[in-house]
Amino acid sequence: MKNYILFLIIGLLVVNTSCDSWLEETQFDKINSSTLYESEEGLEIGLNGLYGLSRRFFRFNDSDARGAYWFYCATDLAMVRTWNEAEMYRSNMRANAMPAEMWNRPYQMIDRASAIIDAAPGISMQTETRERIVSEARVIRAWAYLRLISTYDNILLDSIPTTPDNAFDEVEYKPASQKDVYAFIDRDLDYAIKHLQYKVDPGIIGLGLARQLRAESAMWQEDYTTAAAQADAIITGGHHKLVGISEIFGNNVNHSESLMAWQFDEVSGGSHTLAGGDGHVLGACFQARFYEITIPGDPVAPIIEEANYGGNAYGWTYPNEYLRSLYDKDKDKRLQFYFYPDTLYGNNPASAYYEKKLPGDPPYSTQLRQYTWSLMKYRDLSKPAKRALSYKPFIAYRLADTYILGAEAHWRKGNTEKALEYLNAIRLRAGLEEATTIDLQAIMDEYARELCFEGKRWFFLKRIGKLVEQVNKYHRFGSTTSSIQGTTMKDYMVRWPIPQAQIDAMGTFPQNPQY
Repeated sequence: MKNYILFLIIGLLVVNTSCDSWLEETQFDKINSSTLYESEEGLEIGLNGLYGLSRRFFRFNDSDARGAYWFYCATDLAMVRTWNEAEMYRSNMRANAMPAEMWNRPYQMIDRASAIIDAAPGISMQTETRERIVSEARVIRAWAYLRLISTYDNILLDSIPTTPDNAFDEVEYKPASQKDVYAFIDRDLDYAIKHLQYKVDPGIIGLGLARQLRAESAMWQEDYTTAAAQADAIITGGHHKLVGISEIFGNNVNHSESLMAWQFDEVSGGSHTLAGGDGHVLGACFQARFYEITIPGDPVAPIIEEANYGGNAYGWTYPNEYLRSLYDKDKDKRLQFYFYPDTLYGNNPASAYYEKKLPGDPPYSTQLRQYTWSLMKYRDLSKPAKRALSYKPFIAYRLADTYILGAEAHWRKGNTEKALEYLNAIRLRAGLEEATTIDLQAIMDEYARELCFEGKRWFFLKRIGKLVEQVNKYHRFGSTTSSIQGTTMKDYMVRWPIPQAQIDAMGTFPQNPQY
């Protein structure tokens, strides 16, 4: 019996969008599994549902997805204040406490992608349409497997979709070899690379993302020639271009640098089952509640919830002082566009400090939830100021990822000239001088400066064998300026525990060591 997936799949048919764009909502509330995969229209509906399921995995908001948040925060660049900080190398990093959706949802994505891939050859449609549908599904399946193996190391490999006919078949549960998993990932991505285009609508998987994931898979396998070739192809492909530094996280993130951005829309949203999704709280998580700051002698708060200061905030995790130390404070433009300024000005008309600099020097409070250095990458100027939830699309991958990965791949191949060319493309945009030498530390540092808090550094550090060292040196947690302290990450924590409920359901699948 396919215990590990059966109870995850029941009731999973999320069918909420039209085939033109998965954010153009059409309700299909009478579709069932037998009709969903028997026509071109049904496959399009199934693919749109797969996009919605995948978006739910990678976003996080108040309702769930603590796991997605974990990977943004459990690195060497973070100072964690609250919420699931106990799960970051501390008492709750155990099999019955860690967020189970990091295992469950990728397997849901894999199962539904496999159903689409298996059904497509038997359905009458234009060849190009079939190849596009199958390619997008295969990229999602590969993406899910890549996230699973880089999180858990020991995973199941299963490409047979769950159906009423096979749901109760006997299955022997055992970990797949990493070689087999990566070969499967690469086959899916190689197929997609043959059939996808660079130019696609926002939120749709295109050739840029397929090549980026193929390059990442190659890096995990130490196949630096393939990784470099895929990065080169994206950079020279003519469609994706670096944009101005002020534009990267501006009001419209669907620009030429974006390889893939998850789309949200409040009008057609309100639930993860609807086309517009249920939003996310990325902006709120990484900024302090400036509006809680008080000034002696001023009867009102000098700052009110307002869009320019991020509006309503949670203040769960912040960039730490190690990250700050990596920037040239006089030259690096990223300090201006990726982070809120240290010095704050009052915006409350009723305050004595309205449009004036707050008195004294930062920090303005010893309570980290009220004030500390905060991330601005996910600021949403269009959301209501008193609401944390945002429907602004956010970038999953961008061309800067490709440049830095390409720099590393070429450096490992011994092509220093090309490695420096790629690294310097990022540095020059940031207002820095060109680097003349490159090594692993230079790559790590530029990765931190450019891609901090975009959800992938934990995996990067794990891949290069630096995760435990970096976390133990620099990761911080605390609630006040006087309580900040480090953590102790043990070697076995480079892989997550498999959810205990899944271990119990499978019966024969081993738990990861030391959990």
